[in-house]
Amino acid sequence: MTSHVDAQVAARIAAAKAKAQQKQQQRAELAGRRAGGLMARHRAKAKRMGIRLGFCGSCARPLTRGTYLLCSKGCSAKLCRGSKQCHTQHNTQCPGQARQFTDSPGGAA
Repeated sequence: MTSHVDAQVAARIAAAKAKAQQKQQQRAELAGRRAGGLMARHRAKAKRMGIRLGFCGSCARPLTRGTYLLCSKGCSAKLCRGSKQCHTQHNTQCPGQARQFTDSPGGAA
């Protein structure tokens, strides 16, 4: 036979465990909502900043604000700022580049 005090102690322990479990569940729900909110804020910020301003004219990587340079030959193609090979590859294919023709009709014969 259990005493009245033992029953009260057992009831308080059970209530404390239930309360701790409820708080843990609430924290997990809040963490899930927080992660969703962060993703939504990141998407909104990226949309505001114009994350995709275009694609590199040479390697087709997505370009963001401040990560590209325009072609210096006048064709206004956007090229990656960090990759030197994009500039050299585009410069050989640029439609605005001056061409050197060796078989001109006005040459000496």
